[in-house]
Amino acid sequence: MKNCYTSTDIIRRNRRRKTNLKMKLSFAAVFFFMLQLSANSIFSQKKIDLDYKEVPLKTVLDEIKAQTDYSFFYNVKEIDDAATVTFKVKRETIDKVLYKLGVLANFDFKINESQIVLTSKSRGTTEASKQDMEINGTITDKSGTPLPGANVLVKGTTVGAQADFDGKFTLEVPEGKTILEVSYIGFRTLEVDITGKDTITIALEEAAAQLDDVVVVGSRGKPRTSFDSPVPVDNLKLAELEATGRGVLDQQLMFKVPSYNSTQQPISDAAAHFSPADLRGLFPSRTLVLVNGKRKNASALVYSYVTPGRGEVGVDMKSIPSGALERVEVLRDGAAAQYGSDAVAGVINLVMKKKSDPFINTSYSTTTEGDGQQYQIEAGFGMDITDKGYANFTFNYFDQSRSQRAGTVTSAADEEAYWGVTEDLTSFLQRNPSAGFQVGLPDMTITNIAYNMGYTLDEESSTEVYSFGALANRSGSAPQFARVPYWVPGFEQIYPGADFFLAEMAPQIGDYTFSLGLKTTYNNWNFDLSSTMGRNRIDYYIKNSFNQSFGAGSPSDFYNGAHQFGHVVNNLDVVRTFEDIGIDAFTLAFGAEHRTEHFVTEAGEFASYGDATPDDPTDRTGSESFGGFKPENASNDYRSNIGLYTDMTADISESFLVGGALRYENYSDFGSNLSWKVNSRLKTFNDKLAFRVSISSGFRAPSLHQVFYTALTTTLTENGVQQNGILNNADPALRALGIPKLDAETSFNVGGGMTYRISKNIGVTADVYQIDVDDRIVLSGQVTPTGDPNSPIDQTLQSVNVGAAGFFLNAIDTRTQGIDIVFNYDNIALGSGFLSGSIAANFNKTEVKDTNFPEFIVQNNLEDALFSREDISRVESWRPRQKIVAAVNYSINKFRTNLSFLNYGKVTYRHPSNTDDDATYGGKWLTDLSFSYDFTDKITFTLGANNLFNIYPDTFADAYSDNGGVPNDRNLDFVGRFKYPWQTTQFGIDGTRIFSKLNFKF
Repeated sequence: MKNCYTSTDIIRRNRRRKTNLKMKLSFAAVFFFMLQLSANSIFSQKKIDLDYKEVPLKTVLDEIKAQTDYSFFYNVKEIDDAATVTFKVKRETIDKVLYKLGVLANFDFKINESQIVLTSKSRGTTEASKQDMEINGTITDKSGTPLPGANVLVKGTTVGAQADFDGKFTLEVPEGKTILEVSYIGFRTLEVDITGKDTITIALEEAAAQLDDVVVVGSRGKPRTSFDSPVPVDNLKLAELEATGRGVLDQQLMFKVPSYNSTQQPISDAAAHFSPADLRGLFPSRTLVLVNGKRKNASALVYSYVTPGRGEVGVDMKSIPSGALERVEVLRDGAAAQYGSDAVAGVINLVMKKKSDPFINTSYSTTTEGDGQQYQIEAGFGMDITDKGYANFTFNYFDQSRSQRAGTVTSAADEEAYWGVTEDLTSFLQRNPSAGFQVGLPDMTITNIAYNMGYTLDEESSTEVYSFGALANRSGSAPQFARVPYWVPGFEQIYPGADFFLAEMAPQIGDYTFSLGLKTTYNNWNFDLSSTMGRNRIDYYIKNSFNQSFGAGSPSDFYNGAHQFGHVVNNLDVVRTFEDIGIDAFTLAFGAEHRTEHFVTEAGEFASYGDATPDDPTDRTGSESFGGFKPENASNDYRSNIGLYTDMTADISESFLVGGALRYENYSDFGSNLSWKVNSRLKTFNDKLAFRVSISSGFRAPSLHQVFYTALTTTLTENGVQQNGILNNADPALRALGIPKLDAETSFNVGGGMTYRISKNIGVTADVYQIDVDDRIVLSGQVTPTGDPNSPIDQTLQSVNVGAAGFFLNAIDTRTQGIDIVFNYDNIALGSGFLSGSIAANFNKTEVKDTNFPEFIVQNNLEDALFSREDISRVESWRPRQKIVAAVNYSINKFRTNLSFLNYGKVTYRHPSNTDDDATYGGKWLTDLSFSYDFTDKITFTLGANNLFNIYPDTFADAYSDNGGVPNDRNLDFVGRFKYPWQTTQFGIDGTRIFSKLNFKF
């Protein structure tokens, strides 16, 4: 479908018209109708001059538009606007011009207000001799909004019609024919039986994916499809996310978007309840997440464990239920100049539903090992607020049980040697082959509530008040390192008869986001004023733990304190698109943003960090696994920033555009930044082939977490199991080590690509990119004592009472290069059904180009301690450099099947000091398969399997097969307790998961 305005704009206009007619009194409606007729009459009297010889029909139509302000709407399959015509008129009215041109180009026309619908004269006349029954109908979407231009065809004939701007049509149906085929771009084709009917209303259902779907992110101007956008954007409908068989948004994106990675990390403190995510090979802090175009708050968690994403801060992607979403837009381009800090790798925009039919979706899944059960129930409904507004509500409940994929201790001799004990551990390990370890998914329960609503206050000015929000509560329990008596003696005092105790991280996590705004239009300027509040809070609880210094008086459960992050974001956005100014269109946008951020650390109870025997230096203090926050760790810190931006796009013609953006940000704690961006797009080859390019600078402000975070954790290092401190960057003690205050990261992003529309339903995009990030903030490795009591290093560590300490600093410069390739096909007729799907791939490579260490660190040879070979490999090679997702969906009548192939490339671990312990874990192919059946148009059942062939990552035994199946450094596999690599998990260690879904619509 081709028109001078987008289908979305026309649908919105019809929604306003429909609402107006319902609310007005009958005499007012008649008066309005008369005004419309009068207006059309005035338009129609405008005189037109045309003189063209052998030019495309489209050229003539564009000139008519320029002289009259009318817009054309037609189907390019019916009206060949590339056909050449010779046409001349002088001082003619619009109706006479169109009549003469219609005779020449074989079309009929209808004028509605300032819109002109063109239809082929051959429609409805080819088989006129057989017509003997008239059918009148209306075509809408599921919410009742008319679909202008929808096609209606009598099946088995060439007789058809096209819906007008109210979605209405009239059609003469040949004798003996009773089936109509109704189609519209972006919606599923529907067959309708009209036996015994002379009027009918047809509601079309949106297609799961469509090449012509409009995307919002990446442009504040004219809506564009992902193929017309000057930057790469993935547009994922809810049906595509649900087809993955996963129940939580971060995992749905993980198994659908090649450039997005998010894996659950077992035994990683609170991070086990989150899934550190990255986009285009960069870690979580460099992806901006929006909800309905508004900034989503970050989580309160710093990923402090030695896994991918260490030192990073990201958005809690489990806090928004996917059932509340209409679609997810993934902008794969630097956008800091448009959206502000964090948009270095790209932007993810979560677009919420405005209205949905009432539904209840249930699902259940389990692994073939009989653990890791997941149960989910989603429910929601939409409603009209009188006839001027909308509201949609969604509820989600998700429950997950833990899984167990621990390895076994390789031998009693290995265990004895590792711990340096002389007692025989054979009997102990016979009873406890894994030494009490549990490795796998945590217990987790998530409850979400979300809403999205709006109400039109004034239709003439399109004034609308809107609000949306989401509330999430999450709880659970994740096993940590099991403590054995030769590691932590004395626990038998509170766990009598136990061989070990298994501490569990059991946080209570709350997250909410709430936005209120007002949109209006004045003199063709669109204004959007909004305020958004968001907060994420983590209350840390440790269960089944022990404070050795308390002995028999130690509790088993501890409250360890809390982290909380919140923000308030106020936005003013102003946009106008100018047309008929000598170019196709010019869009000017500008605005301001004021943001206040707040980070809180609250102390835990005394037993979680306290020392009950201060005179005994040999006792361990604090709750095992995760020490509580001390009163001196407590903090309550704020900062604010203000941003000003302008964004311009010039559509020089329908084929060529250039755009640019400029943004100034000023932060109260570290200063200011100016970011810029330019992009362009050129369409050629009948608008089927497009080339695009983007160049931008960007920045990422250090998060408040990274400035003020402090913690005490237990982890595995090259030096064994240690309690490690993370020091507050604002702590004066760090100045003694020469560690400066944090500054902003800066980035430079270059991208270019092409899109090619092979047909209406088939297209391919390919984009290359390079992202340079300077002064990248990292969480350092552990600095250990030198043994010199006068050394600043020893004094600093002693002052915080830890065996080693880490901190945040602007330490490295990186370069990320990659290519994204996406091949889409949609609604391809195959046999009696339709085929849809995609093949998408991301190939990327990140390199640490340089390091930036303070003079004190260099002079004391602490470079490797701060950022070792292991830390470098975490950045460069702990995530797959290659990821391919291929999916195919076939639907026939009430039956659908979905088949997906997922490839995860190899990952490489590099040891801090011993190259013999470097290891590469090979790439893997996973297969997902599901079948769905519609028992009725209201009930659907799905049965499927994720990882159908039970593929697991390579084991330590595989990676170190040349060394007897074990690494030299037994900290890596913890003497066999870890069967699979815990540092470099590619896709999880669940194995095959069988799932079922039962969906109800009302």
